[in-house]
Amino acid sequence: MKIKELDEIFDDYESYKALGEDSYIIGAQHPQNFKQHKKFIIPLFYFDGEDWFKLDINKLGESIFLASAPYTLTTDFKLEELIKVKGVRPNKQLTDDDEHNKEHSLTKHITHADRLSALSEDQLLEIFPGEIDFELHLFHPDKHYYDIINEVYVAQERKFFVESKDGLIYGPFVGVKTSTEAKAIRLSATGVRKSVEAYNLPSEAFLEFNMPEEGLKRKLVRSTHDIEYYIEDTVDFISRQDLFKWAEEQLNKKQSLEVADKVWKAISKDNAIHSFQERYQRLEKLFQKPQENLQYLQQFVTSLAENDFFKASLDSLQNEKLELDNSVAQQKRERDLVRKETGRLQEEMQDLEEGINNLKANEQKIRESLQKEREFAINKEIEEGLSKLEKVREELSDRAEAIELAHNFDNLARINEEIDNAKEIKHNLEISISALKEEFVKAQEDADTALKNLLKTKMQLDVFSNGSANSKKNTPAIEVLDIKDYRIEKPTAITTLKELSQKLHKRLGRLGRSYPDHFIANLLISMHQNSLTLLWGPPGSGKTSLGRYMIQSLTKADRYSEISVARGWSSQKDIIGFANPLSKRFQRANTDLYDLLKQLDGEFNNSTYLQSPMSYCLLDEANLSPIEHYWASFYSLTDSKAQLDKGLKISLGNNESIEYANNLRFLGTLNLDSTTEQISPRLLDRCHIIRLDLPRSNMPLIGSEIIMPEPFEIPFDNIRSLFELKDFKQELAPDQLEFIDTELEERFEQIASELRNLGIQISLRTRKAVIEYCNLAHSAMNEQFRPLDYCLAQRVFTRINLQGAESREGIKALLEIVKSFALKDSHAEWTLQKMLERGGKEGFNHHFYNYFSIDG
Repeated sequence: MKIKELDEIFDDYESYKALGEDSYIIGAQHPQNFKQHKKFIIPLFYFDGEDWFKLDINKLGESIFLASAPYTLTTDFKLEELIKVKGVRPNKQLTDDDEHNKEHSLTKHITHADRLSALSEDQLLEIFPGEIDFELHLFHPDKHYYDIINEVYVAQERKFFVESKDGLIYGPFVGVKTSTEAKAIRLSATGVRKSVEAYNLPSEAFLEFNMPEEGLKRKLVRSTHDIEYYIEDTVDFISRQDLFKWAEEQLNKKQSLEVADKVWKAISKDNAIHSFQERYQRLEKLFQKPQENLQYLQQFVTSLAENDFFKASLDSLQNEKLELDNSVAQQKRERDLVRKETGRLQEEMQDLEEGINNLKANEQKIRESLQKEREFAINKEIEEGLSKLEKVREELSDRAEAIELAHNFDNLARINEEIDNAKEIKHNLEISISALKEEFVKAQEDADTALKNLLKTKMQLDVFSNGSANSKKNTPAIEVLDIKDYRIEKPTAITTLKELSQKLHKRLGRLGRSYPDHFIANLLISMHQNSLTLLWGPPGSGKTSLGRYMIQSLTKADRYSEISVARGWSSQKDIIGFANPLSKRFQRANTDLYDLLKQLDGEFNNSTYLQSPMSYCLLDEANLSPIEHYWASFYSLTDSKAQLDKGLKISLGNNESIEYANNLRFLGTLNLDSTTEQISPRLLDRCHIIRLDLPRSNMPLIGSEIIMPEPFEIPFDNIRSLFELKDFKQELAPDQLEFIDTELEERFEQIASELRNLGIQISLRTRKAVIEYCNLAHSAMNEQFRPLDYCLAQRVFTRINLQGAESREGIKALLEIVKSFALKDSHAEWTLQKMLERGGKEGFNHHFYNYFSIDG
């Protein structure tokens, strides 16, 4: 069947599932590659491991460009060699100008060197035309095919079939040697039986096509299993040398020949050889022409003459018999001596046993006597010790009563003093509250009066001042929103990070989510010590629902914004809004983040932020658009800290800005596929990436429709204390920070040294984040190296993006350091193991080590 006769068409070129090691495009080099040093591949057809498909050339293009520079095709592949293309991608430099594309050799699709390989031994076996000399095992291919067989199939020891002049196809063969002068190839059968099959193949059993530029006609079969139905005969294909070896093995079993001139008589009488009629007839022809086969016959007879059967003689047998008789007599004499010695030893053994029994009896008497004396002494010591202990107890009891009495008197005096102080404080507070109430009432009355006067003034201006009205048209209108009072009067009693982690762990458990305590602590620390934290995992791993639950457990619904990121977002106008130059008003984005920011701005201005809860924003599918673009306003503030007189400021345009007290955190979810954007190294240096695995099948999702418990009442001031935030205080420089645990510091420096050897530098920003995380996390995590393990998996190893065999050794060195942590479920160890596993596979990802490839 020819390619143009194929019914099915393949056009899914960008799919990673469609192209790979077992399903690929077959192509060949463009002849220009060897003349003009080009790098073009001409696609021929697609094979999915079972069937071949016609290619949609209009969509794929007439050729594919190899983008890997300075790699050239001509160094690794021959002109007529079939090339396996395991992946392509669209050419982003392609334009709508066909002339421009042609001038700059721009193709619709490109590929890379690591996505190209030769066909393996058993993939798509080829059929070559020619003549076979079955006696000499020589193949004389048609003259145009000799070079490709010699340079590719013989060199790579690949199987192929031969099509004879009578139309039958024989094989599979392997070419073992070539003769340049005779243009012949010595063949060998591939099976253990040293035989090949003869096939009568119909046209639909193979694919026939021509190579590019009127090249050679080629024929392929899918595999030997695919053509078993068309076997017509089995041909014995054993060489002359192997034939003699086979006969020698048969004759050596019987060892019945005595002289060389009787060899053929023995062969003709041997049923084992006679049963192989074709081989028997060939041997008969060889023995009928002894001069032509003298060398093989001499070797054959010589090997039989050296057989034990021919070398044996009566004299040697008699000598052996005499030696055996002498040996038997000597063994009889030795046996008698052994019997005598055995009797003597048995008598001595009986005497020894009697002595041992006597000693055991005396030993038992001595043991009983010593045991009695020891028990008496021990009992006496115990009685004396009990007597002393009773005296000590009496003394201690008397002293304890005296100490307790004195202590009670001291406590009573202190409690009375504290009660008096508390009464005084209560009285002062009552007076202060009363005064504040009066001031508040008066302030409200003054504000109402001022508002009425302001409205009257506005009405007068609107009526009598047209010039003023025209001026207003050019003045930006800043929207005034009501600032709500979220100050917390009765905070939830949480004094430590570990206590908060345990409370969240219980809430998750009631919803069927089972995460370790240290994982919850890790999530909390990452969320609050970083402006942005990203959750990454396969679809269905519960990233969004987990993030939603964590936020709704920490703050009120009004202080939480959930945003579904859309494709094409490019600036803050997509997430916050923009100043409209025509209306002179601020145009909100299709999110509620602007209202939340205005609330935070109001709290900073009226100084109520310390008593108000934190605010959070959940970015669902955060990397559908480049995060550093639409999140740029916050990206520039990731290293900033708020001060009492200066908060974090965002400019909105038209002289409007937002200023808040760094009490807003972002939590995003990531998916990594062809529809999403990559995470830039700049962003990786500023955030933690927490990976989630697929949950158990019976684990419920935390949807927005579930009624959540009331959030914990935790003001921002308490959050600052729980997570050791540096806002409103003097911060140390990154190079002045130190680990509390020196062992953690030692392991971290080992990791940093190995990464430097791989060409990866840990920035001061990342180093500072790791130290602050570890110094805080040790109070909430029981295992010493657990904090460092999380930091490596989520902040440090995210920068790994390496290629080459030498990189594998560096990653193995990192793995050995991480294994020394001795953690049962180490996240850093799992990450490195997956990188090594993915990079060790043959194919597209061979020797490619990237943090984000571990889920590929």
